[in-house]
Amino acid sequence: MRVADYIVEYIRERNVRTVFMLSGTGSIFLDEAIAKADALTCVCARHEAAATLMGTGASKLTGDIGVAVVTSGPGAANAMAGLIDAWVDAVPVLVLAGQVESRHIDRSARSFGIQGYNVVDCVRPVTKYAVVVDDPVQIRAHLDRAFHEALTGRPGPVWLDVPLDVQAAEIDPAALAGFEAPAPEPWSNGPAEIAAVVLDELRGASRPMFVVGQGVRQARAQGELAALVEHLGVPTVCTRLGYDLLPYRSEAVMGQGGIRGRPHVERVMREADLVVSLGASLSTGLVGEHQDAFSPQARVVMVDLDADQFDRANVAVDVRLRMDLLGLLTEMNRQIKHDRTGLEWPQWRNHCRELKEKSSSAATLATEPINSYYFVNRLEAQAGRDAVFVVDTGSAYYVTGQTLEFNDGQREVTSAAFLNMGAAVPMAVGASFAAAGARVITIVGDGAIELNIQELATISDYERDIKVFVLNNGGYSSIRESQDALCTARVLDEPAPLDFRAVAAAFRIPYHRLSAVDALDDDLAAPLGPPGPALIEVICDSRQKLMRPAAAHDIRAHDGVTIPTRC
Repeated sequence: MRVADYIVEYIRERNVRTVFMLSGTGSIFLDEAIAKADALTCVCARHEAAATLMGTGASKLTGDIGVAVVTSGPGAANAMAGLIDAWVDAVPVLVLAGQVESRHIDRSARSFGIQGYNVVDCVRPVTKYAVVVDDPVQIRAHLDRAFHEALTGRPGPVWLDVPLDVQAAEIDPAALAGFEAPAPEPWSNGPAEIAAVVLDELRGASRPMFVVGQGVRQARAQGELAALVEHLGVPTVCTRLGYDLLPYRSEAVMGQGGIRGRPHVERVMREADLVVSLGASLSTGLVGEHQDAFSPQARVVMVDLDADQFDRANVAVDVRLRMDLLGLLTEMNRQIKHDRTGLEWPQWRNHCRELKEKSSSAATLATEPINSYYFVNRLEAQAGRDAVFVVDTGSAYYVTGQTLEFNDGQREVTSAAFLNMGAAVPMAVGASFAAAGARVITIVGDGAIELNIQELATISDYERDIKVFVLNNGGYSSIRESQDALCTARVLDEPAPLDFRAVAAAFRIPYHRLSAVDALDDDLAAPLGPPGPALIEVICDSRQKLMRPAAAHDIRAHDGVTIPTRC
């Protein structure tokens, strides 16, 4: 068997069913093996960065490993842009990159062979494992190690560079040696002891708060988290990657916190005297650029699988607990059933509920031109159960983070930490293939869509049920806000928005235009009704401001940067 065919057989046995790729000479044997494989869908992207983002989008939705295949040299270099998104958001993605023949590789040269480049040394800082497969008989060991690293502990991307001669080499699969994963590091304490520590902290608090992040989903502990929040009623704040873990209608769920969160959540975070972080990194986006989102008197308890996260947290952590969240939350629920003593905070819970109820509602923003908060509110109301929202950066990101509620099993995929402009359209393709039958709704700005607009062709060619809503607010509205907040004058002119009717026609996608707020509900029904792709241009208020939970005396850009005086 050729190495290329072995690789394809290996990933199929590991339940990979879709590969995102852009073919090239450097990966020609891998491309051929994938094209011939039964039960493996090959999705041809228009750009290598998009292929990697498609794998990232699929993995973000399912938690399974995403796979992208790219060619050597420029193709591999392009793929790095998508790879970094997977790295910062801790997403398991395998990139299989072609490479020139082994005899031409010279790692000290700037380039070698034809389109050869030492990309592995470039991607090592943003992968958990990256290697050139220079010996065909080592392919199983490298694949074993790559899957182990990608999925074990805190997930992340991995990269295998496979030279052309190695791709074509003949091997005996039965004779291949594998990689023996090291025994897992034992916990210093078991789940019963750690659960008791957390519950004792809760019993000693008057105003406790949970912060929940994607570590909960990575532990497959969503059900246990929902049960814990329901049992205790502890006010719960979500990070962006934990945003869709719990329905907003739940009394205890406060919504997204931080610089881009809901305004009422800031008060909850500042007034809490105990913060219990469950699978959240406590990043600057959550705690603020001055790390002042929590009260200085509040105790911070952090539970995470990755011990490095404790030192990277942007606040002082009083209690560090390294633990798998599924085991911990299961044990906490068990102990609560036997003893609820000291686990009632009626005044605090009522106070937080009142803050939430009094918070501004997007439903009241039915103004002309269309307010984007109101639009997202009405879109979610008609999206249906289990819809997948794929959200781009800029104003689309901020508005959805302060509006979406996920009350009916909906999910979100977004570039949460990297804020990768233009990532939504390719991520939507990945999510669509990962969630067969699900309606995928993409929300992207009129400027951001241009960065990967070519993937509208992929949506069209594969007839995916992806509705792409373009918020046309006259350009980069969030950047305009930054310029207005931080500078004495508008700094740069913006390119004019595209003619999206013509764009839709060019990519053979049905086009719709939403411009009247009083007809919005009826106009949404047309694109949301039939399955298949659609491009919907939403004419939004170009002067609309974004909601900010920041203190009124600060001058803040949309990303939270505080500047005491204008530049």
